[in-house]
Amino acid sequence: MHSFSRFHAVAIAAAIGLLAGCQAPPPEATATTTSVTKGPTVPPVAERIAPLPSPGPNKLLAVVDISDQRLTVVRGFDDGRAPEQHHWVVSTGIERKPTPLGAYYPDFLSPRHVSSIYNVPMPWSVFFNGNIAIHGDPDTRLLGQRASNGCVRVHPDQAETFYRMVEAVGNRNTTIIVRD
Repeated sequence: MHSFSRFHAVAIAAAIGLLAGCQAPPPEATATTTSVTKGPTVPPVAERIAPLPSPGPNKLLAVVDISDQRLTVVRGFDDGRAPEQHHWVVSTGIERKPTPLGAYYPDFLSPRHVSSIYNVPMPWSVFFNGNIAIHGDPDTRLLGQRASNGCVRVHPDQAETFYRMVEAVGNRNTTIIVRD
């Protein structure tokens, strides 16, 4: 079991939607940078999800939304820049092998991982729950629907962007939330 800082507790509560009734941050605090990586991107689901708060300086928040098959990543900076935010289409676990819900820190990173169970490439893997990872999938045809054996698959270019963001801020400054 991981212990979470006050930042992580607030970020988790906000991401899960437990801060109902709280005011949204001012517009300048929620400015975003558009993702420039290749692969499918999706706009935020404004009608269902309030803008995620900036995770704070040198922190990263990744929210996997299983029902929408989307990964939202927000990175805070310590030099006054607006938070960087990405919205990507993913494939999560099928019904008999679902992606586990919860809040996690990354366990380890593996840029050129090959699954020891399925013998398939998992480029830019960020492992967060045993053998479960956010990773690139060279076969992007199934993005947007449940298709994995528990992992969160993204376009390889987006997986590399996420991997490098985690690498830049560190595992303990990254929170991954998986929600239904």
